[in-house]
Amino acid sequence: MGQSAVYPKPGTVFDRKLHSIQLWIHPDSLSQMLLKENWYSDHSYPALFVYDNEDTLHKVGMRLKGNTSRAAKRKGFRIDFDEFAAQTFQGLKKFNINGNHNDPSMSREYLAAHAMNQAYNPSIRGNLVRLYINGEYWGIRNNSEFIDKTFVQSRFGDNTGNLYKCSWPADLTWKGASQQTYKDILNGTDSAYDLKTNETADDYTDLVNFINAINNSPTDSFVPRIERLFDVQAYLKTLAMEVLIGHWDNYFANKNNYWLYHNMKTGKFVYLPYDMDNTFGIHWGFPDINTRNIHNWGNKANSAAPLTYKLFALPQYKRMYEFYIREHMKDPYHIDSLYQELDYIAKLIDTSMQNDPFYNGKFPSDYGFTYNDWKASYSQAWGNHVSFGIKPFIGARSNSASQQMIFASTTPSIRWEQMVYPNPCVGLITIEHEKLQHWQGNVDVLAIDLQGRKIPLSNGRCNQANQVHIDLTNMAAGQYMILLLHNGEQIQTPWISVVH
Repeated sequence: MGQSAVYPKPGTVFDRKLHSIQLWIHPDSLSQMLLKENWYSDHSYPALFVYDNEDTLHKVGMRLKGNTSRAAKRKGFRIDFDEFAAQTFQGLKKFNINGNHNDPSMSREYLAAHAMNQAYNPSIRGNLVRLYINGEYWGIRNNSEFIDKTFVQSRFGDNTGNLYKCSWPADLTWKGASQQTYKDILNGTDSAYDLKTNETADDYTDLVNFINAINNSPTDSFVPRIERLFDVQAYLKTLAMEVLIGHWDNYFANKNNYWLYHNMKTGKFVYLPYDMDNTFGIHWGFPDINTRNIHNWGNKANSAAPLTYKLFALPQYKRMYEFYIREHMKDPYHIDSLYQELDYIAKLIDTSMQNDPFYNGKFPSDYGFTYNDWKASYSQAWGNHVSFGIKPFIGARSNSASQQMIFASTTPSIRWEQMVYPNPCVGLITIEHEKLQHWQGNVDVLAIDLQGRKIPLSNGRCNQANQVHIDLTNMAAGQYMILLLHNGEQIQTPWISVVH
């Protein structure tokens, strides 16, 4: 069963309104930060942070962010609220203010996060903001949620596990049993498997065991072993959306741009996508992005991706992946809902884009995007690396994905150790388990919330398909584990998200 994300309340940071961020920094510090020789420095400079002319934080940290994008003219910045003082903003310790210099629409990263969130995939949130530095307007930016201990605590109720930032060339191939081998694989000067929590212990044992299970498990033990170590269903659910939005710069296609969190509540690793700006038709040499087959969507020349290919070798996992493709296209990736969101965003930022100094010629830009290019970007290809307008891409991807289905069934009637669907749910869930074939009659049912409280539910009843159906309509929205009890035996599901 895949654990869907629990999303905390957005505050004003992620509420779909257009907010303003002002950063006041000493001019000498800003000049030093922008010098070419300092582009790849992570040195933070003190700055004053003002949000919507209402909230002010003194002495936050400000620095450049990104990888190759640090060389872009339209740069991104990281704001560390706790760099110089013990402070947060609306419960967050950091902001990523992204430049999105590749994207004439300035909307792709936002729309990708929106689609992920609407599907309740474990993913970052984002919002568009107006950025000012020392009183000067620096244009529209994407404020992207930062993945850290605060993030995983808010999603999974745990932040004690290892959190790895995985970037090129982190393809999860087996390199032997030595931890140091994986620590020494580099992306530039950083580790490709970069441990961001529990740094003092610096213990990669769990990651090595996970990579070993992916690559070296015998066929007959692969499923139970990978299910114990990894939230498979959550990954396939997230991957289905990555394929639909065209996030080729990910694990599957480019061994890049993902996080792995070892959730100590479940004992399983969870896959977290990020850096989803090169999506919805921005390709950078990734061919046929709108029609590429959903089952052969990766790029073995660039990413061996043993995790995905081992899962796709099993029909039950392919069926589950297809199920989520279908489910996403019913709503979070439905043409009507995405078009409506794009129209809303276009109206929201129109005036701000007209005044954007990188689009009106006041500041030098990377590709010479203009306001007219922005207006056309939702429906037309700009050319070069932008091979589609966003709306045509969505339509073409929806049509081709529908035609590439292998399995006719719209429900994942899968038979192995355990299955719970749908997740998230708004009412009835179905639990399948091989143990249920031996149970007859009524089953006692308890729901356990994140605080460990046990909530009795109406009894379920086994059917001949090794299933129990349970109605959670009256449950409060949140994250629950379901416990089935029968004649001294029990079945405990992983976490289920209840939404309303």
